[in-house]
Amino acid sequence: MKPKHFIPITILLMMISNYLPANSNDHKIDIALNAPDGTTVTIYRDSYGVPHIVGESESGIFFAQGFAVANDRLYQMEFLRRVSEGKLSEWYGSGFIEFDKEIRRLFYTEKERSQHFQNLSEDMQVMLESYRDGVNTYLDSMTNNPLKYKPQQFTIYNMERWTVTKSIAIMEYMIRSFGQFGGDELSRLDELQTYGEEWFDQNRPINDPTAPTTITGDIPVAAKKYHYSGMSVKDEIITSLITRQENFEKQTEELKIPLKLGSFSVQISGIKSNSGNVMLLGCPQMGEPTIDEPQINNEVELQCPTLHVGGMTIAGMPAVIIGHNEHHAWTLTSGYSDNSDVYIDSTLDNSYKSYYYNEEWIDFEVIQDTIYTTDSQSEFTHYRTVHGPVFGDDLSNNQVYSMKMTFWNQELDMIKFIYGIIRAGNLEEFESAAAMNTMSFNLAYAGNDQNIKYWHIGKYQDRSDGVDPRLPHKGDGSEEWGGFIDFTELPVAENPSSGYFVNWNNKPVIWWDHGDNVPWVGPHNVTNIDDYVNSIDEFSFTHLKDVPENINSHGTYQQAVEFTNSGIIDENILPPGQSGFIDINGIPSIHSTDQWQLHLNWEFKDMEFGQISSSVLNRDNLVPTKFVLHQNYPNPFNSRTIINYELPITNYVDLSIYNVLGQKVATLVDDRQQAVHHQVEWDASGFASGVYYYRIEAGEFQDVKKMILLR
Repeated sequence: MKPKHFIPITILLMMISNYLPANSNDHKIDIALNAPDGTTVTIYRDSYGVPHIVGESESGIFFAQGFAVANDRLYQMEFLRRVSEGKLSEWYGSGFIEFDKEIRRLFYTEKERSQHFQNLSEDMQVMLESYRDGVNTYLDSMTNNPLKYKPQQFTIYNMERWTVTKSIAIMEYMIRSFGQFGGDELSRLDELQTYGEEWFDQNRPINDPTAPTTITGDIPVAAKKYHYSGMSVKDEIITSLITRQENFEKQTEELKIPLKLGSFSVQISGIKSNSGNVMLLGCPQMGEPTIDEPQINNEVELQCPTLHVGGMTIAGMPAVIIGHNEHHAWTLTSGYSDNSDVYIDSTLDNSYKSYYYNEEWIDFEVIQDTIYTTDSQSEFTHYRTVHGPVFGDDLSNNQVYSMKMTFWNQELDMIKFIYGIIRAGNLEEFESAAAMNTMSFNLAYAGNDQNIKYWHIGKYQDRSDGVDPRLPHKGDGSEEWGGFIDFTELPVAENPSSGYFVNWNNKPVIWWDHGDNVPWVGPHNVTNIDDYVNSIDEFSFTHLKDVPENINSHGTYQQAVEFTNSGIIDENILPPGQSGFIDINGIPSIHSTDQWQLHLNWEFKDMEFGQISSSVLNRDNLVPTKFVLHQNYPNPFNSRTIINYELPITNYVDLSIYNVLGQKVATLVDDRQQAVHHQVEWDASGFASGVYYYRIEAGEFQDVKKMILLR
């Protein structure tokens, strides 16, 4: 049984705008909050408005992250949620019904998103629930004080209470936007039918050995032999589907929603750098920055006893997607490897009654939807086969077209991967986390172990089915996928003899085949980066930061990191600014454009990572003033739970667990401890369901609380 949703009655402890804590670079306490788990968490804002969040627990810092991003990007957050759930028509009217249909056709139902949440680990559920609670706490503040907290857009549009499934919808949409490729087999089939085999093989090769690669020095392998079943599709049907997709993309561009764009990275090893230190540059490109629109990226630093990370994320998504912790830095670029295939399924007649699969007629999965607009509603029925969602049909020819994806129902495995790498303390743990990812990305690593490593990650079918990867599969069961490529067999390399890796969504290695989307044919922009980096023998941190200007291409977020013997040099930029907030009087946040000049001048700023000393938590205004034993969180729980307590003075502490018979079953603390907030986790995976008690004794202070373990 999962923990019930917790709706906190959160107390805003302070709102101080001119307090400068010691050992900081103009960090100001924005707000201190009581998190739902009973801990205190503080949001410090630097001179660019970036929230640096310091707390006593992961639950607390994710709670504060939700509060902070709602403060900065609430309208963007709700807009992305409506895009991701296919609910733009509720805001913008019937002109977006087809857009909403496309989203609902290819993504998931609310019930399925709820199941995706239930499939997550307890730690990740707490992360999403805490983030949700932070957003809703901000909404409470907005209701109580609209003049200060209400964005101007919500004088026109409505804002619903946040839920974990809203975050999941955004995550799944954004993950697919930058990590799903292929699915163009009908376009390739149209080319084959129009131009013939000779043109097709020359212009749409399965492998172009001349394409530039990130991993160099490998040799090509013998080409596999593939076949095609000979199925044909009417040209006018393919044209209509292409037109529909173009219209969808046109509306996406009009709304300034990021599409699949380029991203680039540079990794420098000690043998290449003038300092002997490893360096990394990460530049995701998610839309051309403009001064009057908040970019989709925002920046945050999160710090608690079990986690310390800073970098880039997206409104609606907790944690950090691209950034660094104390041990390593990483960045991602879209992989462009084929992970989606079209299947042509045959229907019994010119209806959606049934389709043929494995020598029998199978009923379609039918999904009934209602799309609401500003003044009406529209019923929408869509379908799935065993291969995936149906995105088109030619029922007059008894055909429907389904999209099969390697990652179907597994997009959130990428979030497991992200959560793993932000907590990883070494390269081995980092790589173990990378193996969880299902989406197509290039992953770049540089660590304080002075290693650089590159992976082409994702879940890809092994093509043992023998079907030409450029063309559709036959849906009758005769051309089903074989297996998937093991993570250990994917392209990977570390510490190259050249001293560097460069990537700009290019081909990973010479033997890696294209799919139907053939992005690696002919010249490639990555050569511009390679020419610049290769020409410098002793590469400096300044050279690293100069890469974007020298190739005349910005990132929408840029991170430059060097690991030295004494620490981390880290600089970044997030144009056009951190905050997209405009109040109901039309006054924008002072942090809406404060990085724009840096962007125009190809400059970076200090990330200010770790510049809030952990001693900040021990300042007089945050030091406990009395003994407190908090209720465990979550409660009830199904395997692990957190217990927080506060000591106003140094004391010997005994914290133990007892069953209903009064028998001690576990000792969590038996030690002398300092006067601070403390947090302990109890892993009860080896215990039976039931009621337990936890008891603390610290000097003369004693307290007992009840908790419930449910499986």
